[in-house]
Amino acid sequence: MRKTKILFFLTSLLFTFVPFLPEGFTADSARWHLPEGARARLSKGSPTDVQFSPDGTQIAVASSIGIWLYDAQTNQEIDLLTDRTRGTQSCAYSPDGTVLAGGGTDGTLLLWDVRTRQLRATRKGHERPIVALAFSPDGSLLASGADYEDIVQLWDATTAEHQATFTGHTEGLRTVKFSPDGRTLASGSRDGTVRLWDVNTGEHDIIFRRARVWALAFSPDGATLVSGDSTNTIRLWNMNTNQHRQDLTGHTHLVSALAFSRDGTLLASGGGNGSIHLWDAGTGQQRGTLAAHRWDVYSLAFSPDGRTLASVGDDNTVRLWNIDPQGIPTAIDSEPKVTLHVHPKFVSALTYSPDGNTLVSGGEEGVLRLWNVETAQQQEPLFIGDKGWIRAAAFLSEGVASVNRASSDGTVHFWRATGEREVLLTLPNFFGTATFSPNGRILASVHERDIILLWDLVTGERRATLEGHIHWLFELAFSPDGKTLASGGGDSAVLLWDVDSGQHRATLGKQDSTHGRRDDVFGLAFSPDSKTLARSGTYGPIQLWDADTAERLSTLRGHTGEVGALAFSPDSGMLASGSYRDILLWDVGTSRLHATLLKQEEWRYPNAVALAFSSDGRILATAWNGRLLLWDVQTRRVLSEFTGHKDRIKVLVFSPDSAVLVGGGSDGIIYVWDMRSEVLLSTVKAHPYGIPALKFSADGRTLASGGTDSTILLWDWEKIARQTNR
Repeated sequence: MRKTKILFFLTSLLFTFVPFLPEGFTADSARWHLPEGARARLSKGSPTDVQFSPDGTQIAVASSIGIWLYDAQTNQEIDLLTDRTRGTQSCAYSPDGTVLAGGGTDGTLLLWDVRTRQLRATRKGHERPIVALAFSPDGSLLASGADYEDIVQLWDATTAEHQATFTGHTEGLRTVKFSPDGRTLASGSRDGTVRLWDVNTGEHDIIFRRARVWALAFSPDGATLVSGDSTNTIRLWNMNTNQHRQDLTGHTHLVSALAFSRDGTLLASGGGNGSIHLWDAGTGQQRGTLAAHRWDVYSLAFSPDGRTLASVGDDNTVRLWNIDPQGIPTAIDSEPKVTLHVHPKFVSALTYSPDGNTLVSGGEEGVLRLWNVETAQQQEPLFIGDKGWIRAAAFLSEGVASVNRASSDGTVHFWRATGEREVLLTLPNFFGTATFSPNGRILASVHERDIILLWDLVTGERRATLEGHIHWLFELAFSPDGKTLASGGGDSAVLLWDVDSGQHRATLGKQDSTHGRRDDVFGLAFSPDSKTLARSGTYGPIQLWDADTAERLSTLRGHTGEVGALAFSPDSGMLASGSYRDILLWDVGTSRLHATLLKQEEWRYPNAVALAFSSDGRILATAWNGRLLLWDVQTRRVLSEFTGHKDRIKVLVFSPDSAVLVGGGSDGIIYVWDMRSEVLLSTVKAHPYGIPALKFSADGRTLASGGTDSTILLWDWEKIARQTNR
């Protein structure tokens, strides 16, 4: 149930990921290579690898939506290389710079012509993401390795024809490198070995057997092989004797990336804690340390002239660092000279302005940004400071308010239309859960795990301290009229609070202080008329409560699995509930089971339930166990079964006029069905992976899709609705 709850929590925030673009990101690049009907892409995806072109004029960044090309002098985008069906995990330039190879997240090898930027060849070579690519020095061969696959593949670098398979590893590959003379291929694996392969015969030697190997690099003269492993150690090997030569210590986490400067004098290493260490390659002396990223360093690359170091981190940034031009550097800029590619991994707040013209996004590094929905351009970031998560955001009459968490405290900031910022209040011992009232004037926040504070955002004063829970709080929900706050968590009970007075109105259910099998509260939903509260938990049945009198209206028994979805009809008369085994429809007025819509013991897609009512409440759409059905709410009969989707539907939404139903698939496809003709109007490959969130703007002109590829696409609804089925 906890996984189900997390999924629905993220979806309720609209998108799983939030878009951040660097300085210099142009409106044009936001529109490159979009699916037909999409108006803009508010992200560049999650970066995983970076490489300089051999002549130093370009920088290639592999990302979840393709390979971005940058001008190395201006740091401006040149192009996006993508086939729109998959992301790329790795990239590599051929020695002459004419071919760029991409390792697909689906195991496909892609070869691009750098001059024309056309896809030259593709080859399905692996079943898992290709994390390692290397061209031979003469450019004739390309080696690849995939995560969680124990083979090394060799390909013709021009045609992508398969040449050989090297076997011997017992776990997934992490890195492959050719020696400068092209005779030897080194590979490092999760199996704890470094293997040296004879490229011609496929025979190999094992020179290391003690720890998982994450990175390898040959010195330019081929005399030294360097490995980085899970023991936080860099090991140097003499390639004339294949003997261990020296260890370099200093990292406090695993060594995940390595790179030599072209002249071989400098070695850069990246660690699991985001640090980059610079070493004198001859003496092993450490020359400097960079606090480069918040988490793992994925990839490192020196420019050909050795003056710039590029790094990719698990914080979804690509950073360029100045290197002292005097040969081996003794001083390094403590701040990156430019950050090319920024996109945080987790969204905590995303909301439209009331007029639908602006999108506000906030994420885990404490940056709040405003996006013009029409132009796809962003304004200057409203806040860069505490580097704490932005947990919630809301439009007020004169600006934008957000809740930020840094360390153990939280802060509420307010920005006026002029960009002026003020700190409204500080949230001591902030637990991380917060929500705004429907009008945005009241903030409810959780502190010290079980205390709720109500704040007046107009005056900045604390309105009330709400105490009564005896365990962690997971859920806060304001009623649509803003008069009542419901809270629930690990003590099994739901508490109702009067928002105006701050008084505890009622406790719904019995509080449980034990550490055994508790029915934790993981679902709270008010009816649109604010009169009824539905509650679901870890184990127990659904409960309906009168939100005014705090009387239990009923206990809705019937589900045979944990309830992961609750949806009221627009008139508040019906409640649809979904578990991984069944979907039930309840009459809220009589508290009776209106219908068992679906029931099945065998479940193909765990935790995949999507429910949506039409705007008039007459039709319920259900996506469940691979089937998409439309139900007449009154007659309880199936009106139609929509087909055409190739995989499970993760989210459903009706257009504002209910003329069409839109579904987001786990295959990254947006499906559009016509409600009148009951035919599939359009399928659009929107994202490489799943789509957990869809939302229409208030005027119905724009559809936003949020993908697990770390991107948000804005669609011109009239155009997407006109597309023909493909």
